[in-house]
Amino acid sequence: MCGRRFVRSTIEAEGRSVLKGIKRLLCCAICALVWNPAFGQTSDNESRTYAVISLIGDKINIVGHQATTGSNMDRNRQSPLAVDSRGLDETAILAAIDAIKRVDARVATVGLTVSNATLYELQNELFEPQDRSVALLAALKDLAQSQNATHIVLITKHRGAALLRLRDQYSGSGKIEGVGFYLDADLRTRRTDTNASGQGFMAPFAYIKIILVDAKTMAVIREQVAEESTAISTAYAEGSLRPADVLTPAQKVAALQTMIRRAVARAIPTVLGTP
Repeated sequence: MCGRRFVRSTIEAEGRSVLKGIKRLLCCAICALVWNPAFGQTSDNESRTYAVISLIGDKINIVGHQATTGSNMDRNRQSPLAVDSRGLDETAILAAIDAIKRVDARVATVGLTVSNATLYELQNELFEPQDRSVALLAALKDLAQSQNATHIVLITKHRGAALLRLRDQYSGSGKIEGVGFYLDADLRTRRTDTNASGQGFMAPFAYIKIILVDAKTMAVIREQVAEESTAISTAYAEGSLRPADVLTPAQKVAALQTMIRRAVARAIPTVLGTP
């Protein structure tokens, strides 16, 4: 019972500090998209315009590892935390635009944000043959075509096995999705610089899927999954035994941004057909 209380309090404290950091530190990314129209400009003879839309930034998932034996059930404690700002979406959009330009600097790109909560909630059902999906796709189509986009690059959440990258191995249990932090207070870990040992780790992660869509027909052309994570030993938490304390709030925000950028940069070339 004591251990369960510890996990719960760790998750809640982590969520509060991460959210505070996002509100303060990601506003610059928002301004960049709102005020820089150059993303949508290109020469008249270029035929492709990519509208980039992200649906990963409405929540941060805090996952607390729960040690289990004799069961395949996912018993991790999941605590999704709502994010009012769309700063994480802006990070993903800007990373995608940069990656697209690296593949082909001649194409036009425009970053688009959405505020439809239903679109975020039903993103995994968008391309299924049902009435509500058809309506949501129609809204996306109208949004993209209002910017003369020929294609949509849609960044969505991916759910997969928790494989958090340590220095020379992977660790984790259960499933994780989207962006967030995985907390493990049990595994013995070490600092990479001093080799000091600690019990547990915190791992920022970005599990995403990028889908290339024809903006005229709304047919899926190609999609690619990317999973990025990095585990940081509790030994880095000076004067603390809590995995949540290995990074400052600002460092946590920066770590999430880094995971998102890496995942997007890895997936875009394959999605555009140039692996």
